[in-house]
Amino acid sequence: MNYRCLIPALTALALAACAETGDDALGDIESNRYTITGDLSAVYENGEFVVWTPLPKEDAAGAGGMTAATSMSGAGNSESSLRDGLNVVAEAPVVDGKVFLEGTVETPRNVFFYVLNATRDGGMRMAPVKGQSFVLEPGDLKLTMDGRAKFIVEGGHYNDIVVNSWRLSPEYLEQMEAYNRTVKSVEGETEDERRARVDKSSEIFNGMLQLENQGRQQVALAHEDPLARKLTIQSTWLRGPWITDAVRRLAEIMPDDLWVIENLASEEAYAANRARADTFAVGSQIEDFEAETLDGEIVSVSGAREGKDVVLVEFWASWCGPCRAEIPHMKQAYTEHGPSGFEIFSFTVDDEREDWVEASEEEDLPWINAGMGMDHPATKAYGVTGVPANFLVDAASGEIVAKNLRGHKLDEALEERFASPGDEG
Repeated sequence: MNYRCLIPALTALALAACAETGDDALGDIESNRYTITGDLSAVYENGEFVVWTPLPKEDAAGAGGMTAATSMSGAGNSESSLRDGLNVVAEAPVVDGKVFLEGTVETPRNVFFYVLNATRDGGMRMAPVKGQSFVLEPGDLKLTMDGRAKFIVEGGHYNDIVVNSWRLSPEYLEQMEAYNRTVKSVEGETEDERRARVDKSSEIFNGMLQLENQGRQQVALAHEDPLARKLTIQSTWLRGPWITDAVRRLAEIMPDDLWVIENLASEEAYAANRARADTFAVGSQIEDFEAETLDGEIVSVSGAREGKDVVLVEFWASWCGPCRAEIPHMKQAYTEHGPSGFEIFSFTVDDEREDWVEASEEEDLPWINAGMGMDHPATKAYGVTGVPANFLVDAASGEIVAKNLRGHKLDEALEERFASPGDEG
């Protein structure tokens, strides 16, 4: 056999094979390619648009422990240290309020984004808005943001299913418009009018949460696409019994999925803890627990009750936006009613001490500040499955007199509690 004659033929076959493989690879890249065109000009004119996912816990421990997807941060926080705790997926500069990114993603996944190092006119740095998430998926995605930093991602198949199916519904948009009207303060309004307006905005907001909950629940429990179900469960921040049911159903469809296996176990534990929470109604007796302050002091709820009239047992976290937003108001209530016998015992469910330390320093909490973790006996004693959560306790009897008091609801409870005889009538 003349092997020299075979060489050109073999070379041609090899080149053809390589070309075919290259075409397939190119086809895979094209099918997985995404672009993100963003208009952030209602809030940002500059900065760095960073798409990210949380680091695995074992990696985050060495990067400052910042794993919370919705952690709050003040403007003075080090954004370089914040960035160290992220698995950065993609990034691009914000120029004149616009941003453009492109890349590839093998399978649709939930991601978050920050706008870091943004400044206002005059050079004042803007704190990054937390909790902004969407589905990163192949296709041309368009992101638009309004003046309240609320955003929509359009052009994505799974974004439409997981979020836009309820977020862009006429009913939800109508409620959002009404909420934006009622949340704004009115010049010259009386205190009674302000409280009535706040109650109305709270009612509308709860209605929006209900619509979101219903929309996500419908997808997570019944959608024909298992990935749509999984992405919905993963991105849902509103906890409810239906999530446990959704994970159970998903486990029947995707029994070998590692994420489903791990979360089924945690959801079963959550369901047991939720059953316990149902027993902590108004009129029930609280349970005592001990915890450690940042200074290493061991404190207890029973100790906090000594010499006081009422104690607010408050569960919070550094990454909980509503928790942090309520702190200035709680400080006002503490200043006004503390001398009369009002105490606050806060417990953080943060898993990372650094997050707790940082938030405590930023907020400068004047009351008992203990922690930490969702697995601590404190959360199990009170059946806490999410934050914010609080319990107003009669110090003498240990009886729960109210739950989940926010804003002027806390004011009204304390005003009634500490009203002098001359104030009645």
